[in-house]
Amino acid sequence: MDLRTLVATDPARFLRRDQAGLVKRSRKSRTRRRRAIFAAVLAAAALTVGTVYAGRHYLTHSPRFSLRGIVLAPTQHAQAAELRRVLERRRGRNLFRLDLERMEQELEHCRWVKTASIKRLLPDRIYCAIEEREPRGLALVKGRVWLVDEEGVAIDLYGEATRDLSFPIFKGIDDTDTDHGRGQVTRGLALLAFLRATHPDLVGEISEIDLSRDDRISMHMNQGGPVVRLHPSDFGTNLDHYFGLRDYLATHFDEGGYVDLRFRDRIAFQPVISRGQ
Repeated sequence: MDLRTLVATDPARFLRRDQAGLVKRSRKSRTRRRRAIFAAVLAAAALTVGTVYAGRHYLTHSPRFSLRGIVLAPTQHAQAAELRRVLERRRGRNLFRLDLERMEQELEHCRWVKTASIKRLLPDRIYCAIEEREPRGLALVKGRVWLVDEEGVAIDLYGEATRDLSFPIFKGIDDTDTDHGRGQVTRGLALLAFLRATHPDLVGEISEIDLSRDDRISMHMNQGGPVVRLHPSDFGTNLDHYFGLRDYLATHFDEGGYVDLRFRDRIAFQPVISRGQ
């Protein structure tokens, strides 16, 4: 069969070869486009990484961002000089290489500081804000009277600068076990909060609160009289009944040893027994 006869009888054979060539060329074209796109993405990523690295290096090494100024928010009790001593050690260091969290933790070891917050002020300063601890009571620890906050943390020594703060003094605090000591102070503060809410006039009569025993709280009054023993958690047990008897006891007994209110529906009174009797 000659060529003309073959074309006339089966033209699709040549058409299929042309289509196969078109498919191959299309695949090669898509592959080249994909490679070009991948190369462009890779180049963009490399450029981005290089830019970030260069920018970071500039921020962390440029003298422009060396710490030169420290701004402190006003405080009522925390001493600015004490706070600055902690921060001044970083003067001249790069602002972006400062460990702000660690600096805040160091400030929180200063007197009166409950929490500290530090922010960068570009290009060369930091701003420090302090939340101060609030005195809630007085505690006798190792022979010295300390102001304590609601967590039982000793804030500062009681002195001339804080004479206007008046609280009963907690005594019998455990100074060998910090957690136990704080728990004692917390219990004493809970008692004061209860009395302020239920018997506000009584708070001003109390001179000392003995917290040395976990099974009771003992109150000593400014004007003397019997020591009042309270339940360690149910502070109000028999307290109202005692107020009804207090004048009678003061009239018939010059001094009382103690009055125990811890037991429900029963008040125990131990008068002072003189040695001559």
